[in-house]
Amino acid sequence: MGFFSKKSDPMSRPTAATTEPLPTVSPADLAAGTQLMDQFDVSLGGGSDAIYTCLEQIATRGGWKGEQATMMEAIQSPNNTAFIQQRPWRYWSEVARLANASGEHDLAGRIFLFAHLYATQMASKMSWQDRASIGLEAPEDSLYKAIAAAAVDSLARLDRGYLIHNTATGKVDVAAAIGMAEAISGVTAPPPAASPASSTAPAADDASPFNQL
Repeated sequence: MGFFSKKSDPMSRPTAATTEPLPTVSPADLAAGTQLMDQFDVSLGGGSDAIYTCLEQIATRGGWKGEQATMMEAIQSPNNTAFIQQRPWRYWSEVARLANASGEHDLAGRIFLFAHLYATQMASKMSWQDRASIGLEAPEDSLYKAIAAAAVDSLARLDRGYLIHNTATGKVDVAAAIGMAEAISGVTAPPPAASPASSTAPAADDASPFNQL
């Protein structure tokens, strides 16, 4: 199944009131983010068990502590369930922001593509029980847009023909990824700078941005 080959609206994402500071991220989070995005790409060719395991690891990296802990926090603290469920996305939004600011432009783009794929193609096909068990709901609009805005700025600095997503599910080049991120964020990327004919960026071959392998 080519996740990027279909058009779909994201799930409805309730807004959760913020009652805690944004997470603090560092270069170590960029390294961990790259590792998890690599793992996610590999999992897409490994079936649902591999995907769910990786999604849980992504949520855990973002601060999810398990179903029981989520329930207890919702009971014992001012944080409502929707706020707690968005904690991983607040983390990944900050990682995307730092990646963009640090010149890790490929990572900022890949975090967006992960969020976009999950919001538009994956979460809506999972039961609420499955989403609760892995700790990952679809991102709320403000976080989704923040991740997309960081990606627009980063992706604009990469060669438009570079394949930023090239997995068992399909291929997405930078030009297509920019279009997706612009549509979500409302931010327009600057036009590409003229590049020399001897560009070393990986070529897209004859694949369209949504080509299914």
